[in-house]
Amino acid sequence: MQDQLVLAIATGLATKGGEALIAGGGGLLGQLYRLVRNRFRTEGRGEDTLDAAVANPDETNRANLAEALARLLAADPDLEDRVQALWRDGVGEPSAESGGVINQFSGSADRVVQARDIRGDVSF
Repeated sequence: MQDQLVLAIATGLATKGGEALIAGGGGLLGQLYRLVRNRFRTEGRGEDTLDAAVANPDETNRANLAEALARLLAADPDLEDRVQALWRDGVGEPSAESGGVINQFSGSADRVVQARDIRGDVSF
């Protein structure tokens, strides 16, 4: 698997994987997080690296996770295929059915307002 893709997956897992799992884990990052965590657990190494990256997603921890993930994928071509398929299929996220709405906020703010179909005046 190419280094940039491994780094992108490691960054996604470190920064949003835990949140995705808590939020229901059905999306791309939740599925990848569970898959990678379970495989690290099975291998007996790497789980601590994932935990450290989620707890503190700084550059060092993300790089360590990318290295551990690259080793894991290189050792198991079937897992690499599954991860690539999940990533490829999930990149189109998010999506909503006809008439549906997806509100997303990432980052930090004092106040956030998300709305749909407002009729009439709005004052803040």
